[in-house]
Amino acid sequence: MTTAPLPQRIGLPLPRTITLQTGTSAPAAPPVVHTRSTVNVLVRLAFYLFVLSIPFEMPTRTIPIEIPTLTGCIFLLATIIQPGVIYRRIPGAILWFIGWLWVFGLSTLVNQSEHVALIVIQFLSQLQLLLIGWACANMLRDRTTLRGTLLTFALAAALRAGMQILGIAATITPLWTGGYRTTILGQNPNLSAIILSAGLVTVLTLRPRIIAWPTAALIGLALIQTGSRGGLLCAVGGVTVLLLQGQHRVRSILFGLVALMLLGLAAWQSPMFRARLVAADEGSLAGREHIYPATLEMISEKMWLGWGPTENQYEIGKRIGEEKKDRRDAHNIVLELLSATGIVGAVPFLTGMALVIVSAWRARKGALHLFPLAFLVTVLIGTISGTWIASKILWLAFSIALATGAAAKAREGGRACAA
Repeated sequence: MTTAPLPQRIGLPLPRTITLQTGTSAPAAPPVVHTRSTVNVLVRLAFYLFVLSIPFEMPTRTIPIEIPTLTGCIFLLATIIQPGVIYRRIPGAILWFIGWLWVFGLSTLVNQSEHVALIVIQFLSQLQLLLIGWACANMLRDRTTLRGTLLTFALAAALRAGMQILGIAATITPLWTGGYRTTILGQNPNLSAIILSAGLVTVLTLRPRIIAWPTAALIGLALIQTGSRGGLLCAVGGVTVLLLQGQHRVRSILFGLVALMLLGLAAWQSPMFRARLVAADEGSLAGREHIYPATLEMISEKMWLGWGPTENQYEIGKRIGEEKKDRRDAHNIVLELLSATGIVGAVPFLTGMALVIVSAWRARKGALHLFPLAFLVTVLIGTISGTWIASKILWLAFSIALATGAAAKAREGGRACAA
């Protein structure tokens, strides 16, 4: 008889042991040691506050700084308590993202940008996200911190969905196709849908199911109300990845298929959402059918360093004859990178993103199995039809992937040494 550790799942107690019957004797496995979190409790609480605030951006706010940006600053200040733990190593992906931020500044100088104030704000926002990504890639390797982060985000998504369904601080926008898109606090419906989709994927991994399923239904209903076609695709992509879970595969497939069917049925039962799906089938992509050709033309004109951050958006607005806004973003993260910072800027960012994806794939061998990849896929699908390069949810997904991938790699290395 030998014992082997059973991987911890989100929402379950700390690891226990199971007994395996074998035909030959084997050395006893090392005992399971219950260790305290290596991350200071104040740092963890500050980070949980940041995670909790992610779904509650307030574009129509009266204060000069966005709520998640403010809580992100609080978290970074809290990391001063434990710099040796929080910043003990810098992932390769973060180094590539730093390279992209350097090109960001270079492109701004070369293009002699006119909207300096907006560019400075964008630069500082990206710098903050890089620091948060660096810190989280280290601290989320701690199981207690990771579990608390995912539970906090699931709670935040549920609260965000509940507010919308109850009409608390609701923002309702009429559509030319008929019906209304609903969000809260003046939020962008597409970004709201990405965050809700990530929350849905997170909730579906929680235990017990008796709590997870009603919460998932609540979030799914709010997702449909946003009217975001890309957001629906995000949820479908993330849940599909969860279907491939190694452990309890049959049960996971059944739960996943039920979730997808219910989500699809709810979307089709919504006249507003059904009309938007029909409009997309007829070629109406909310202006993207004009933005994409204009952006590709811009990229061909300034291939290497682009038009400069923010300046590229104003140029897109001019080329498509935008009447309601001064500028429009490229509505695709690759087109945004190429049009803003050119090939020189796009290469380091996309290299960093590729390393994040590899880390998420490696994390499948860890305690959370395919969840980090599912979470990342959910958010990345949203960047196909929207930029969101400065969104907190994107960098949270990057951090989870880097942390869990590194933890899984370390665990494999430890087993190899033991063998």
